[in-house]
Amino acid sequence: MADNPAPVIGAASEKGPKRPLNADAYAHHVHNGRLAVAVVDGTGSTPEVARLARMAADFSATTAAMTAPARAIMDASRLTGEPPTLDPSTPTGSVVVAAAWPDIWYVAWAGDAAAYGWNDDEDGVWRLTTPHTHGQLLRDQGEPEETARRHDHQPYNSLAAAPFVGVSAVSTEAKWIVLASDGLRLEESAIEAFLKENVDNARLAAELLVKAGREKSNDDTTAVVVQHPTAGRR
Repeated sequence: MADNPAPVIGAASEKGPKRPLNADAYAHHVHNGRLAVAVVDGTGSTPEVARLARMAADFSATTAAMTAPARAIMDASRLTGEPPTLDPSTPTGSVVVAAAWPDIWYVAWAGDAAAYGWNDDEDGVWRLTTPHTHGQLLRDQGEPEETARRHDHQPYNSLAAAPFVGVSAVSTEAKWIVLASDGLRLEESAIEAFLKENVDNARLAAELLVKAGREKSNDDTTAVVVQHPTAGRR
């Protein structure tokens, strides 16, 4: 992959209208031709959380490009403090990381940050990640949607919790992926529409996703749109 051109990436991030600062962060890194991207959604809006999000995003992207996304998250968890702790006062956040290997993405996450895949075809956009929230656990247990939805804002996993809870991982041959904080609460069909309309301008696609997401969320919102480095050769 060393002869790949510059990565095709578009990113946008916006502070929630009632938040004192933006605690989302994103980063990408290329190591020996391997691209990796990370989004961290800090829990809360303190300067400490925002700083952790920036550090964890940079560290995760760099480490994933050199190793693998799941290892990157586990290593980044050390930024929340050592030894690991589940103390609720510990600065933390959700994280999603993707690394591009030949013709495939490896994606890992902890918390409710999200990843979506898209091939610019009739299959549309599909979600790659399952939220690590108590709401999703209730859905999995067959509880009514109305009950589960009330707990969607309660993650049971995060950077700090990953050493105790673990990390989830998937792979996909998607030509494009979108990484996002949980502030992006759009249906897959809406995400697809923005991607299709701006397939030649990843940055604009990300900006429009964040703008549209603002209509459904007052949270910090981040979207990163990335084309797989070998997508043009398939």
